[in-house]
Amino acid sequence: MALSFFLPGKGAFTALFAAGLVAIPCFSGIGSGEAQAQTFIERILKQDAQKAKQHRQRPPAKRSQKKSPQKQQATSQPASTPTKPKPAPGVTIPVPMPAPRSEDAANKGLEPETPPVPTEKPEAEPETQPPARPAPSTPAQEEPPKPADNPKPTDDKAQEAKPGPDQQPKPEKDERIYQVACPALISGEVEGKLLPPIKDGEQCGAHSPLSLTAIGKDEPLKFANPVTTNCAMAVTLAQWSREVSKAARDIYGPDSKISEIGTGSDYQCRKVNGASSGRVSEHAFANALDIMAFKFSDGSKTELESGWNGSDKEKAFWRAVHSASCKLFMTVIGPDGDAAHRTNMHLDQGCHGKSCLARICQ
Repeated sequence: MALSFFLPGKGAFTALFAAGLVAIPCFSGIGSGEAQAQTFIERILKQDAQKAKQHRQRPPAKRSQKKSPQKQQATSQPASTPTKPKPAPGVTIPVPMPAPRSEDAANKGLEPETPPVPTEKPEAEPETQPPARPAPSTPAQEEPPKPADNPKPTDDKAQEAKPGPDQQPKPEKDERIYQVACPALISGEVEGKLLPPIKDGEQCGAHSPLSLTAIGKDEPLKFANPVTTNCAMAVTLAQWSREVSKAARDIYGPDSKISEIGTGSDYQCRKVNGASSGRVSEHAFANALDIMAFKFSDGSKTELESGWNGSDKEKAFWRAVHSASCKLFMTVIGPDGDAAHRTNMHLDQGCHGKSCLARICQ
């Protein structure tokens, strides 16, 4: 005998009535009424089970239309709850109805689960740099005083002459002078000294000029006056002195010696032949020397202007000097060259041609 402890509606009253009928035979002691009561109770329970089944299959009543739009939208979505299997045929026991879930729980069930958002990996912090040193604070400049109504006359020139702290003249640096040592001067092939650099205008000058007083080591030939020239000329003049001394012995005798050389122009900032136009002369670079006369140890003397076409010995001597000069210097111009050199023989180490190997001998 199965009894249900939860009967909806009229089922509870029927159960109580059946329980009373069962209890009557116990007190009355009538045996035949027990079987009838049993049959009656089963029939009633069967009817109640059928009513409960019909009640479950009946569609739920429509709820009030006064729900909020949000709740209507939530309840309109079908709940994805699994269907319960039907009970086996036989005596059906009324199943208690589950209590309705709250709308909040239903809404939570309907909301889709949000996928987990991947957390961003924190960026590696840059290496800490040493804190920058603060810039030295500059003192705030004071505002200049306002001019008075009746300013006193001041000496403007005296104030302008006094330099401010920021206008102090900086001491000039002593620039070191780099010059080239001359091998002929060091070895004693020539006598003289090194002069400071010559800077004469935009075109003239010499970086390492020399002041020569004599040329030649074994038989020094003195100049009548010191000559200013460069090292290239000094080296060649030392070689030239030996050729000139040999020419004097060959022509004037083995005992003949040159005691002095008379010269014309050495360093001069001018154009060729002193002209007002044209190219700059080699004299402007201390790279040329003009020879005018020779004096011998016996006191005799020969000059180019008179000796070029003078006696036989003079003619031979000056032509020997000219020939030796053309072998050593790059430019040699004598009386046969032009009228400007009738009194002086021009010697220089100028550059001629693309390779500077061409010589001019006139």
